[in-house]
Formats: sequence, C-alpha cells, structure tokens
Amino acid sequence: MFNYFTDIIVLIFLGFAIVYPFFLWIAPLKKIDIGFYRFNLGMCCIVGAIGIASFQFLDSSFISKIYVWVWFGAFLIITALYWNSDHINNMVISSLALFGTGTMIGVVADIIFVKIFPGTWFIVLLGSAITAGVFFAMILGHWYLNVVALPINLLKKATISLWVLLTIRLFWDLVYLSTNTFTNNFGISRSLWSFMLQFDGFLLAVAFFMGNIVPIVLNFFIWRTLTLQATQSATGLLYVSIVSILFGDLLFKYYLIQYGFLV
Repeated sequence: MFNYFTDIIVLIFLGFAIVYPFFLWIAPLKKIDIGFYRFNLGMCCIVGAIGIASFQFLDSSFISKIYVWVWFGAFLIITALYWNSDHINNMVISSLALFGTGTMIGVVADIIFVKIFPGTWFIVLLGSAITAGVFFAMILGHWYLNVVALPINLLKKATISLWVLLTIRLFWDLVYLSTNTFTNNFGISRSLWSFMLQFDGFLLAVAFFMGNIVPIVLNFFIWRTLTLQATQSATGLLYVSIVSILFGDLLFKYYLIQYGFLV
C-alpha cells in the first residue's frame, strides 16, 4: 500500500477539494453566516494544495498538470474575491467545481490504468463525494453552536445526501463484487467475494465493511438524533463516520490502483 501512498493522497485530497463546493448548495448564504463559506472555501484551498503538491511528484502528463493548476488558480481567485464579500454566487463556485471534475479525467487516467475508464472516473468521484459529504455535514453540525436559530433541516439535508451517496456505492459494490472475478498468478479465476476471504483480499472486506456498512448504520442513528433536535450528538456521530469513511476510502483506492477493482 505504501508504494501507492502518493497516488492515493492525490485521488483523495484533490477529489475532495474539487467535489466539496457542490455541497454548499445545501446551506445557502441567506440561511447561514459568511464565516461558514469563508471557512469551507479556505479549507478546500488547503486540501487542494496538498493534492496538487503530491500530484507534482507523479509521472503525470503535462496537460493534466496545466488543467489542475488552472482549476486551483481560479479557485484561489474566487476564494479571495468572496472572502469579505456579502454576495456569494454558488453558481460560480459550482462552475469551478464542474471544471475541476473534468480535470479529474486526466488525473485518474495518469494514475490508474484500467480498461473501463468511465467506471473508474465515476467510482473515484463517488468516493470523493462521500468523503466531502461527511465532512460537510460534520462542519455544518458545528455551526449550530455559532448561528442562533439555524434551521435543523439543513443538517437533515446533508445527512440525506450522504445517505443517498452511500446507498449508491453500496449497490454499485454489491453488483460489481458479484459479477466480476479475479485471476491469480496461477491462472485460477475466483469471484471477488472469494478473493475477499483470502489474505490479499482481507483488507477489501474491511474496506467494504468500514466504507459502506458502518457509515450507513451510523447515518441511521444520526437521523434519529436529528429528529430529537440533538445536533451536537449527531455531530459526534459524524466524527465516527468520518473515521470509518476515510479508512474505507483509503483501502478502496489501494485496491483500485493495485488490482483495478472498481469499488
């Protein structure tokens, strides 16, 4: 796994910074204070900088690097312009996120060499969206301490969006693991479920459990606490969900790069 550490960092950090701004639609500026947007935009700049810095160490194409730097430069400019502004346009931020999503095509192509490229791009962005979604929900949960009378439905929407993303990945993984096989060095093909019972596939089983099952179960309890208006309890559970999702995504990315598994 350590042989692919830089590749994994690029996929997780860069994907996170690119997808995260889409979640700002859940909490419009008119319903929350400017500090929330300032914090989130600044965080995306820092996380994106780590991803881009790591990307420079990879043997990637010059075109991909240009596109990534154009996205990052534009995002820095928008963050600077909106830093002290009372009028923030989510359409502009989302447009940059869409451009960044397109740049991930080149990034993924440089890092992962598998035949089914559209599926690879989709699963990378899906994992990034899940990671970004749980972080957004956690940060939003903390904001209930800063903003008086912040509507509870904002955190509920964040939880629902995370639930939808987790459900999509769970369904995808179940279908993929059930319909694909792995051929070992001796030419013997086994189902991926059987592969997960072997030594090399044990961490894939851990990733499936930590990245899918645990967060979905936690989301159920998070929703129950939100129905009781206990936002801080829900935020505490989101911390646990973050650890679980990050751990699962780390292992998923390893099997994606090492074996080409689209999970």
